[in-house]
Amino acid sequence: MTKPAARLLSLSAVLFLATAVAACGGTSGPAASSCSKTWKVGLVTDVGKLSDKSFNFDSYQGVVKAQQDSSLCVQGKAIESSSEDDYPKNIGLFVDQKYDVIVTVGFKLGDATIAAAKANPGIKFIMVDNADFTDKTPPSNLLGLLFKEDQPGYLAGVLAGQLTKTNTLGVVAGLQSVPPVVHYVEGFKNGAKSVNSGVKVLTIYQPESGAKDFNDPDWGKQQALTFFGQGADIVFGVGGNTGNGALVAAKEQGKKCIGVDVDQYISYPEVDSCLITSAEKHLDVAVKAAIADVVHGSFTP
Repeated sequence: MTKPAARLLSLSAVLFLATAVAACGGTSGPAASSCSKTWKVGLVTDVGKLSDKSFNFDSYQGVVKAQQDSSLCVQGKAIESSSEDDYPKNIGLFVDQKYDVIVTVGFKLGDATIAAAKANPGIKFIMVDNADFTDKTPPSNLLGLLFKEDQPGYLAGVLAGQLTKTNTLGVVAGLQSVPPVVHYVEGFKNGAKSVNSGVKVLTIYQPESGAKDFNDPDWGKQQALTFFGQGADIVFGVGGNTGNGALVAAKEQGKKCIGVDVDQYISYPEVDSCLITSAEKHLDVAVKAAIADVVHGSFTP
């Protein structure tokens, strides 16, 4: 098997403390008069939707920032998915509208994205958190963005392992069938134990549930409450809106929490009082860079 068409991004230096952030404003889209061509970029979310304040949200920020960069001449749009059945249909909507670039967000969109890339060689496809690992010759119009989630997960674990007063931590995670989620969790466990050999890390993965995958904050909240009852004083929410439920529980119970994917001190200010850090991937940076490569003619899977 040949090397998959993917860009592997190292993230050992992307963990930011919530106390060291500052919000910044955006600008309007590119001036049409400066563009000889407008690049149409469409993004398809997984079932977590843009409201997850982390994974889908930050990936779409990459499209937004590309649109705000007047040198790129990008026009962006997002379609939210409500079920896995929506993935090929939503990708197809952008294909039918002759979009130049289609970004798909999430491991679960892999099969639909690969099939669409093969059927539409004139369109560039960017997969977030996936790559074509099976084909000996992956489509030349398909790029997979992969991340080393274990690295920011490890750093978050180091911090939690040092700050816990009960020697018990909790992890409320998304689907175990999604490798990036497992990478975060295992990195967190290893980081915590590297500085605190006696720490206990209580962990639960969300059961497969279709439309509620990564989108069940009530379930996430209940799991965090259970962990707090078992002595945890810090919880790591690793699963979109599902993980966000754990953060809400921490805020309400006066416990500490750790965000994921994006600086949730900015994206989810409602839980700022419990956040001690976020394990970031900088999805927005990666997505914007990939779009810029398309515009500049340097797109290389």
